Amino acid sequence: MKAWAAACEVHPKRGNMNRQLIAQRWYFRQKPAEKVDGHTFEWREDPVPDLAEGEFLLKTLYLSLDATNRVWISNWDIYMEPVHIGDPMRGFVFGEVIASRHPDYPVGCHASGLHSWSSLIVSDGTGFSPFPALGGIDLAEAFAAMSVAGPTAHVGLHHIGALKSGDTVVVSGAAGAVGMMVGQIARIAGARVIGIAGSAAKCALLRDELGFDETIDYRTENVSERLGQLCPDGIDLCFENVGGDILDASLTHMKDFGRVVICGLISTYNSHEPVPGPYMFRNVIMRRLTMQGFVILDHVDLIPAAMRDLADWLREGRIKMPVHMIEGLENAPDALNLLYTGGNTGKLLVRVA
Repeated sequence: MKAWAAACEVHPKRGNMNRQLIAQRWYFRQKPAEKVDGHTFEWREDPVPDLAEGEFLLKTLYLSLDATNRVWISNWDIYMEPVHIGDPMRGFVFGEVIASRHPDYPVGCHASGLHSWSSLIVSDGTGFSPFPALGGIDLAEAFAAMSVAGPTAHVGLHHIGALKSGDTVVVSGAAGAVGMMVGQIARIAGARVIGIAGSAAKCALLRDELGFDETIDYRTENVSERLGQLCPDGIDLCFENVGGDILDASLTHMKDFGRVVICGLISTYNSHEPVPGPYMFRNVIMRRLTMQGFVILDHVDLIPAAMRDLADWLREGRIKMPVHMIEGLENAPDALNLLYTGGNTGKLLVRVA
């Protein structure tokens, strides 16, 4: 089954006088104990309502899959309203406006925002932004770099981590979308970057294609030992996406007055039991560290400036975003689990249309 082919199918209404588009959509059905499974979501086909004044119809081209999607359907006390059972599943989407009664979203323009896992979306613009035209740049790569991962890395490094030229930066989950952006943006700022990833191939990509100075394969190397070798003078800035033992290793080797940016704790998201905190937490005192967690949705005022930088760097070829593409909206739930097993390299997207 091809998601968009079915979504564009025209269904006759009464007497075959009118025709109505049908949107395919995933709904949240049951909280998973650990990984997302066949009971977590339900596939439905919904009629697309007529547009009211001030609304537009978006044909979804790409759906972003992000580690935080799992948090939104958990039992955690989280930073935003969770997805409730019976609601459409939520995600960052990119698409083309195919009908409009909204002056800011004319037919043919592209838009991105936070909405539902759906092939067709009716919106009044809440949560959406027009997507800038980037001539010559692949739309999927542009969305992958600029929608969530790029702004997260940009804001996390500059506004939370106080990045400086000459810093030694260690980023975990470095072969994921945010990690890749962190390394490249830090290099642009004149930092030395060490990426922690989960295979020799991923480490080679980070070094050879994306300009990381050094890498550590956490599956085959002792991370703490290698950090000691690679950072004999300590780590200035830790950009953490994983947590657990990986965070402990970085905390062990922080410099005095170093900064720790907590962006994600992906190693804990599928756990059904309490996860111990970092054993080297004492170094927050001993090294007088600054440690701050952040969510990009708290910094929407900073996103436009970040996107301008990212757009310039994409045009100039100074940053790249490898895309791990999954075909078909129907495959989104299974694909989501790739984020927690290390099965993706780069930005995980679903091609919907």
